[in-house]
This record gives sequence, C-alpha cells and structure tokens, in this order.
Amino acid sequence: MGAGRYRLTRDDLEAMRKEFDVGRYDEPAHNLDDDLHQIRRAARLGVSLEEWAGGRGVPLAYARALRRFIEQG
Repeated sequence: MGAGRYRLTRDDLEAMRKEFDVGRYDEPAHNLDDDLHQIRRAARLGVSLEEWAGGRGVPLAYARALRRFIEQG
C-alpha cells in the first residue's frame, strides 16, 4: 500500500509534453517553463484548467500534472 502520491519531476512533465506532442507545431519556441507560467497566471486570473487546456489544445491530464507539480513546491 502506498502512503502517498508519486512526486512529479520536470522530466515527467517533459515526457508528457513529448507524448502529447505539446507545443511541437504551433509554437516551436514554447517550452515547459512557459506552460508552468501560464498555469500560474491562469490560476491568478480564475481561469479553470479545463478552459486553459481547451484554449491551448492540450490534454486536461497535462494541465492537471502542471498544477500538481506547482503545488508540490
């Protein structure tokens, strides 16, 4: 039985970006730090993860992983 959740790393998020093909074609200069910044900003502005993911055209699972990474500290 696991006592806690697995801690996400930057490598985990980079693997998700690659798996989901995030930012590869629409914005080649767009990177993980940009996504993390956008998630923080969206939270401050009251934009839901669903809205952010839909607007960016990325899977909601990726948006949730970004938020979880930020919340881990």
